[in-house]
Amino acid sequence: MNTANASPVTVHLVGNAHIDPVWLWTVDEGRAEVLSTYRTAIGLIRDFDGYVFTSGGAATYNWVAEDDPALFEAIQQAIAAGKWALVNGWWLQPDCNIPSGESFARHALYGQRFLMQHFGRRAHVGYNVDSFGHAGTLPQLLKLGGLDYYVFFRPGPHEKDLPDGPFWWEAPGGTRVLTCRPPLHYGSPDDDKIVQRIEAAAADAPQGLPIVMCFYGVGNHGGGPTRRNVQAIIEYQQQQDAVRPLFSTPDNYFHAVEGLSDNWPVVHDDLQHHARGCYTAFSQIKRDNRYGEHALMQAERLSTLASVLCQTPATGEEIREAWQLVLFNQFHDILAGTSIRDAYVQTSNEAEQVYETAGRIREAALQQLTANVDVPEREGRPVIVWNPLGWDRTDIAHLALPFSDWRQDFGGTRFPAAPTLRDQDGHEIPCQVTDIEFDYYTYVVHVDTRVTVPALGSRVLYVSLPDTNPPESAPQPPQAQEIANEYYRLRVDPATGWISSLWDIEQQREVLSGPANVPLVIDDPSDTWSHNIASFRDVIGQFRATGPAVLVQDGPVKRTLRVQSAWQSSTIVQDITLYSGSRAVEVNMLVDWHEQHKMLKLAFPLALDAPQVTASAPYGWIKRQPNGEEEPCQAWVDLSGQVEGSSYGLTLVNDSKYGYDALDNELRLSVLRSPIYAFHDPRKTKPGVTYHYTDQGQQTVRYLLVPHAGGWESARPDRYSYELLEPLIARQVAPHSGPWAEQSLLRAEPGHVALTAVKLDEEGRRLLVRGYETVGQAARLTLTSDVLGRRWTYDVAPHQIWTLALPLEGGAPTPLNFLEEEL
Repeated sequence: MNTANASPVTVHLVGNAHIDPVWLWTVDEGRAEVLSTYRTAIGLIRDFDGYVFTSGGAATYNWVAEDDPALFEAIQQAIAAGKWALVNGWWLQPDCNIPSGESFARHALYGQRFLMQHFGRRAHVGYNVDSFGHAGTLPQLLKLGGLDYYVFFRPGPHEKDLPDGPFWWEAPGGTRVLTCRPPLHYGSPDDDKIVQRIEAAAADAPQGLPIVMCFYGVGNHGGGPTRRNVQAIIEYQQQQDAVRPLFSTPDNYFHAVEGLSDNWPVVHDDLQHHARGCYTAFSQIKRDNRYGEHALMQAERLSTLASVLCQTPATGEEIREAWQLVLFNQFHDILAGTSIRDAYVQTSNEAEQVYETAGRIREAALQQLTANVDVPEREGRPVIVWNPLGWDRTDIAHLALPFSDWRQDFGGTRFPAAPTLRDQDGHEIPCQVTDIEFDYYTYVVHVDTRVTVPALGSRVLYVSLPDTNPPESAPQPPQAQEIANEYYRLRVDPATGWISSLWDIEQQREVLSGPANVPLVIDDPSDTWSHNIASFRDVIGQFRATGPAVLVQDGPVKRTLRVQSAWQSSTIVQDITLYSGSRAVEVNMLVDWHEQHKMLKLAFPLALDAPQVTASAPYGWIKRQPNGEEEPCQAWVDLSGQVEGSSYGLTLVNDSKYGYDALDNELRLSVLRSPIYAFHDPRKTKPGVTYHYTDQGQQTVRYLLVPHAGGWESARPDRYSYELLEPLIARQVAPHSGPWAEQSLLRAEPGHVALTAVKLDEEGRRLLVRGYETVGQAARLTLTSDVLGRRWTYDVAPHQIWTLALPLEGGAPTPLNFLEEEL
């Protein structure tokens, strides 16, 4: 007992059943366990007047509504009677580092609306008791989702020092939520020790506070409090004065805390670390998560604009159902890569459903939008290029051009020559053939060109494909060690395949302090989670070139070096590209991995002094010190410092990875890990047993290296990350008349405010937009539609995440929260 507490300690007992819908079992078993656990809870509620049960995650309630309507009605009655507490307010309890900011917005939108629709009330307590860490941007995301409080358990006291008892958790920009990490744990597997648990919690009550929160109930595979638990608590209530156990809820605890004071300690940090290997375990689920998020955001932007401008049917229901698949697979044991193999069979199938839905919606929207663009007759075939993002961009468009209709050259006597590309005014645009393949019973010519396209708008190009004689033999790419554009000169070491120099032509300085883009093999004997591991730095090997680099692309648009390397049974092929006019070095990497209990990282030592890390987080970023520890990030991480008294750095942007480390002036991207599936300490491997290892076989990774003078803000990494995941979209089209010129359907300015989501509200009546301020500077947001002839403005604070309803008839936008309610 904490003797510093002069008054009796009230122990707010939170009866709960943490249910992993997927982990060491598949979703069918998890769904059945939800029903069993909730039936038990209803039985206890009926039999004991004082008993209260707490549970969160709208997905679980949705299951009950579908599988057992009578049980669902009983839960509704228990909630109305105050005997069942709603918490979490999200679709379920996700990983809280890896999902994007927009995913957290959808968790709140779909989770809270489900609760409101079926129970007439929402949750007010954010509740992620088993998630493995919590991004520092979450307080603003929580608050915008109607959540004023937050309760968590991981990281534990041995993993992060935090104030005892309640504290204010504050996000960049100043939004805060009242937060608590209760003592003990969310589960109490020892059914006969509930009294000892209550007394242990009372003993851990923060000094001077007369209240403490204590969770109890069997968890993970469900179960919850037992009848024996409840009877023992009732008996103990009659016996004690110094400890006052109270059947309670997280809401009641926080309300009691607010009655004591509002002067609690303030934490300006993310809440890390627990299980750092989870940032990198099982690459496929990470890749499907990020690609799925962007596929849905892109499809929704385009289909919403088609609905508003072309009066096409709304696609909100399909988008919502696809988002809910993505959100479910963000459950912390799924997205962390720590579930059994069979669980990922279903996630892969659901990812394909998401891609199919998004692709179908995108293509239907593009057809409707394209029909309204004026495409006049010109010399050559018209190709329309769409920019799916909310800012004007100059980027690479990849064109796939059938040489002819199969009926025109059934015998294959014709062969394509180099194409000519022009804009509507007849100006020739540089282009480059990157491949010719046989498909659709003709030659398909793949062409890259660099083109400027307006925000959420289009550009019309015209391509001419003349005939020529076919080559007598396939061209052989020459050996090379160096490529350059107007900004950089890049050289690879012929013996290793590593980048030996990246020279900044404008700044006249070397970016690197040593060999870079080095694939490092790390010994990693840890379990799937990497429990109790702070860093991965035991380098036991490096991939080295198996032959000289070759120049596989050499033209007016891009130059590409191909490097092939190997380590033991594994190989890597890297295509390193410099595009004309681009300040980014692009690398496409194909890994064929056949190692076990190993990790793959890419190392980039930089010529910097006093380095500091800035890492992307959900709808924001966080600064960290380069101490060599494994850390989470979203699509980009930056290492900047001083070079001869001026600021300089490098931003690393990637398409599908979430872990990194930095030690002094070296930045490392975590590419993959190969532990055993769902293998938890203290279990040890045994001889004669077949074990299954993650990340075996091929996978692809795309990443950009963006050197920059000045701070990381000058690189605009948020834009690079969105452009990497959402390239320009090129489609062939027939000439036709339309009311639109090469205009922007919707543009957001200035450059440090990102427009991420464009949607109709859930009732399909209002046009909504969402985005965030990206560098920590206030802005006058200006949204413009050339087609509608409308302009809206809104003042955005530093770090602010904003959702606005745009009146199509003009006037000021209306600010909303994630639940689409007026602020």
